[in-house]
Amino acid sequence: MRRIPLLVLFGGFLLAQVAIREENYKGWPNSTILEREDTKLVIVPGIGGRIMEFSLKGKNPIWQNPAEYGKVYPIANVWHNYGGYKTWNAPQAVWGWPPDPFLDFGRVNVEIMGDGVRVYGAPSLKAGIMFVKEITLIERGRARVVVRMKNISDKEVRWSIWDVTQVSTPCFVVFPAEKNSRFPEGLYFFDEQSRESSQWKIKDGLVIVEYKGERGKVGLDSSSNWMLYLKENLAYVKRFPTFPGADYPDEGCSVEVYTNSKELPYLEMEVLSPLVTLKPGEEYNMWEEWFLWLLAHPVKVEGDIPSAIRELVLAGVLPWDALKYVL
Repeated sequence: MRRIPLLVLFGGFLLAQVAIREENYKGWPNSTILEREDTKLVIVPGIGGRIMEFSLKGKNPIWQNPAEYGKVYPIANVWHNYGGYKTWNAPQAVWGWPPDPFLDFGRVNVEIMGDGVRVYGAPSLKAGIMFVKEITLIERGRARVVVRMKNISDKEVRWSIWDVTQVSTPCFVVFPAEKNSRFPEGLYFFDEQSRESSQWKIKDGLVIVEYKGERGKVGLDSSSNWMLYLKENLAYVKRFPTFPGADYPDEGCSVEVYTNSKELPYLEMEVLSPLVTLKPGEEYNMWEEWFLWLLAHPVKVEGDIPSAIRELVLAGVLPWDALKYVL
């Protein structure tokens, strides 16, 4: 085991300490652990460099599949549902199912850099790309993930970077609705079953998703830059850039939510970049910032959401313009 403390100074004063070490995490040896105060982030190189934990005071919103703890499989065209956060290429309609195993669970290399790590993903000859991620703990309860997609082939490729983060349920997921959406109903429904589901609604300018154990998926051509996860007193926020008017996958979706059935009760918060064309050797990047916050009052029903949003705005976790949805 190695433990490397990294001191961060500002104006001559010690602000925080980042510790980076390797340890066995739930059966996966040589997992990379980043810690700053009571915030912990865990990357497992043996299963594609997934982030399997991002926790504050031990509370982790990221879903894990206990049936897969410690398991590492040979590369084959079979999907293994570990849970966690991973990066795929979109649109899925081009490659079907399952995802390229090299991108999904091929072993990665991890390099320490500053207050975080650089993760070199396995190359995908099928897609002609590889992902390189820079993951840092900026401060307590806050991480930054930068994903670079590089064309490693000898011809042009056109893909979107697709963030897939599986989170634990029951929960609410909330994000701004799009006032001038291209979708007549305000959401893009991936199938008729999703259209008929009661898990999603648009209310007071917000898309509100309440997990009810039904399988379904919706998307939105959002020009806003945040998604919010709420489970009891734990809030997890993703903030990211959007590019209105850009060409996005899935009929123009920049954010998507997938809900799985109650047999494996998880929800996916998904963020997509615009589609980009890369010449050989070129690369493109997208970033996200993740925030964790412990709310003063737990969110138990939909009516608790406005007070949670107000608290998160005042804490600097959500942008100030989020107040317009609750005033």
